[in-house]
Amino acid sequence: MSTDDNKALRLLGRVLTLSRLRVQSAIPQEIVEELTKLTLENPMLKQGLPVIIESEYDIDLAWLVKVLKKTGIQILGVANGILSEQAIALDLPILPPDHTQAKNRESLPKSTTAQAAFEPPKLPAKMITDPVRSGQQVYAEHSDLVVLAPVSSGAELIADGCIHIYGALRGRAIAGATGNPNARIFCKRLEADLVAIAGVYMVADQIPKQLLGKSVQVKLGEDGNINIELLE
Repeated sequence: MSTDDNKALRLLGRVLTLSRLRVQSAIPQEIVEELTKLTLENPMLKQGLPVIIESEYDIDLAWLVKVLKKTGIQILGVANGILSEQAIALDLPILPPDHTQAKNRESLPKSTTAQAAFEPPKLPAKMITDPVRSGQQVYAEHSDLVVLAPVSSGAELIADGCIHIYGALRGRAIAGATGNPNARIFCKRLEADLVAIAGVYMVADQIPKQLLGKSVQVKLGEDGNINIELLE
């Protein structure tokens, strides 16, 4: 047994995929109605999806937390900002704000954004030749990830750069994990549980049916939402 195994606490590194729930209205009724729509469109919310709350308005945080918990959403904390004082009073963690939001991309000239998409990764691409099984997680830090085999449902691919899958994608693929909005996902056969770029995600139920089983690329559109295009 190693020395670390004998310690009362041990810190283990792991990459986590965190969703941010941004409040864009101060009207409770509008929030409830939109939450109802979101839970219908995103089954993961009812399954205890962990989220960080962000807000553009000084709403009643205690009320919001109560409503979200009834839905099944797990509250990890609140982004530092207008709700910070209420979060402290509720003993909720204060987390850094999202620095990858669309406003940052809109402030850049289009030519700068386009050039950034073709910048080479800091490290050579990580190459995977064996099938990625359910429960496995593969992370390409500071590089692209290339998978030459199928990805099973329940498996997870994460890359700070782009992800290339020369087979079926039935698991989760998360590109631009450190916030790069120019990262993309390419796959030979799309059957994903989830795809995400720079923290913006789309679950299986949201993927257009006409794209399932097709060769596609996944990227962020100009509106900051996931955009899936055919490669064939």
